Amino acid sequence: MSRRRVFRLLAALAVLHASAVFADDREIGKQAFERACAMCHSDTPVPRAMTPAQMAKLPPEKIFQTQTEGLMVIQAAALNRLEQRAVAVFLSEIPWGSVPSDDAPEVLVRCESSPPLAADALDGPHWISWGVDLDQSHYQPPAHARLNGRQLGDLELKWAFGYPGGTTVGSQPTVVGGRLYVGSNDGGVYALDAKTGCAHWKFETEGGVRAGLPLERRAEGGFTLYVADRAGWVYALDADSGEERWRARADEHPATVLTGTPVLHEGRLYVVTASLEELSGGSPTYECCTFRGSVVAYDAASGRRLWRTYTIPEEPRKTRTTSRGTQLWAPSGAAVWSAPTVDPKRGVLYVATGDSYSAPAADTSDAVMALALDTGAIRWSMQATPDDAFSSACVAAGTDPEQVEGCGPDLDFGASPVLRELPDGRAVLLAGQKSGVLHALDPDANGAVLWQKRLSPGGVLGGIEWGIAADDTAVYVPISDVWETRSTPGHAGGLFAVRIEDGEELWHTQAATPDCEDTAGCNAGQPQAATLIDGAVFSGSMDGHMRAYDPKSGELLWDVDTRRAYDTVNGVPARGNSINGPGVTVVDGWVYFGSGYGLFGMPGNVFLAFGPR
Repeated sequence: MSRRRVFRLLAALAVLHASAVFADDREIGKQAFERACAMCHSDTPVPRAMTPAQMAKLPPEKIFQTQTEGLMVIQAAALNRLEQRAVAVFLSEIPWGSVPSDDAPEVLVRCESSPPLAADALDGPHWISWGVDLDQSHYQPPAHARLNGRQLGDLELKWAFGYPGGTTVGSQPTVVGGRLYVGSNDGGVYALDAKTGCAHWKFETEGGVRAGLPLERRAEGGFTLYVADRAGWVYALDADSGEERWRARADEHPATVLTGTPVLHEGRLYVVTASLEELSGGSPTYECCTFRGSVVAYDAASGRRLWRTYTIPEEPRKTRTTSRGTQLWAPSGAAVWSAPTVDPKRGVLYVATGDSYSAPAADTSDAVMALALDTGAIRWSMQATPDDAFSSACVAAGTDPEQVEGCGPDLDFGASPVLRELPDGRAVLLAGQKSGVLHALDPDANGAVLWQKRLSPGGVLGGIEWGIAADDTAVYVPISDVWETRSTPGHAGGLFAVRIEDGEELWHTQAATPDCEDTAGCNAGQPQAATLIDGAVFSGSMDGHMRAYDPKSGELLWDVDTRRAYDTVNGVPARGNSINGPGVTVVDGWVYFGSGYGLFGMPGNVFLAFGPR
C-alpha cells in the first residue's frame, strides 16, 4: 500500500472515531458547507464546480477525499477533519461505507496464465498511448483496427470491468499483444487480458492516472510501459510483470498534475505538466499563483532527465497584495493538458497551452508552441487569446477586487495539435481551442495562421475540449459547450467535419437531445476526444451515449447508451454514465472505452469492451 493510501486510511479512521461523539453529522456538515463551500457550489455554481444535486450522487468518502487530498484541499483548509467529513455526509445521499472504497483490499480475478508479450507484439494490431503515429491524428489504420463503420452493428458487449469506489473513468487504454493496459482515476494501472478482462497485475501509483500509456520494446528484450499520474510522478514499469524500473517527479510544485499522455521518440520520453492551482486561486488566503507549465525530456531507459523547458520562461514574481494581505504572484499557468506532437522532419515537438492563472497573462498562455526535440529550446509560439488570466477567484462570490483584476475568459487549449500533410506536400498544424475556434497553422512559417474556423460559442467548459481526429483531407471536431447549455440551449455537443486545406465546413451533425435531462450532470456536450477509423468517427457524450458517425456524411452509425449497472469480470459493482476525456481505443476488431464522469457530469466507474458477435 502506498504512503498516500496509508495516510488516507489513517485519516479516515481518525475522523470516524472523532465523529462518534456527535449526534448529528448532517447539521454540522450543513453549517460547514454554507460557511466554506456554498459560494461556489450552489444550484447555479461557478464553472467547473458541481451542484449539490450532482454531489449527492457521489459516495461521501469521495467528497471527503477531495477535501483532504484532492481538488478542494485549499478551499477546505478552513474546516477541521470532523467538519470535512460532516460536509461529505451532509451532501451525499449515499450512506458512509456502503460503496466499495479504493482503500479496501481489492480482489482481482487473475488470469490462469500470464506469458510474456511476444517479441514481435508491436508488429501486430495495437494502440499505444494516443494512437499509432506521432502526429496525434487519433486515427487507427485498417491494419490495426480490423474494423470499419459497416461492421459496428456486429459488435456486442463482451466484458465490463469495475473500478472500486470510482466516480470518474478517463484513461486511454493501450492494447498490444492481447494485453490491455489502463489507468484508474483513483490511482493505479491494470494489466488485463484484452479478450476476457482477467488481470495479469496491478501497480499502485501515487495519484490517479488519466494519461495514456506509451509502451516500447527494450533493446535487451522485454517491454516497458510508461505511466504519468495526477500527483506529478512518471513511472517506467515492466509490461510483463508490473515491476517498477524507475520513477521521477516531473515538477516539485505541489499542485502539479500530469494529464497529457507522454510521448516516446528515439529513446526519449517527453512528459508535459499541468496543475490545479487555478482552482486554489479561489481561496482568499492562497498566494496565487506560482506554477508554470513545462515539457520534460527523459532518457527512457534510465529515467535521467535530459532537459526541462517551462512554457513561461520568466519565473513568478510578487505583484500586489489583496485587501486581506494575501500576496499575489505572476506570471503563472500556461499548463499543458494534452499529449505533445512530435515532428521528426522539423526536429520539434508541438504543445498547446492553457490560460494564465494570474495577471498579467503570459504571452505563451493559450498558445501553440514549438520546442526543439534535442534541447527543448523554444522555436516559436503562436498565442490565440491574449490577456487570459483565470482562476476560480474570477467567478467566486465575495472575491477581493485584486484577485479578479485582469481576469480573462478561460479559453485553454486542451487538445493535442494534429500535424497533417496536404497532397501538395504542405504541412498543416491543427489546434482546437475552448473558444470554439479551430486553428490551422503553418509549421514552416513559425506558426503563421493559415485559416481559422469558429465552430461553436465556446466558453469555460466549451468549444473543443480534449481532442480532434483527422485523415488526409478532413478534421473531425466534437464540440463540448457543456457549461453553455443553460445560456445557449441547443448549442452544446455536435460533431463537425472541416476540410484541412481551407477550413471549409463539410458537414455538421447536431447533438441528439439527451434522454436524461432531468438528471444532474446530464447534457448533450461532447467533450471527449474523437477517434477515427475507416468509415467511423467515435465521439462520446455527457449524456452517457457512445456514438459513431460516418466520416463522409455525419450519419449516425452506432449508438450505445452506457447509463446502466453492469456485472463485471472483477465482481465490483459498476455503473456507466457521462463520457468525457480521452477517446476510444480500437484494436483487432474490438472497441474499448470507459464510462462515468463525476466532475460536473454523471458519475460512473465502468470500463467496457465490445467485440464481434
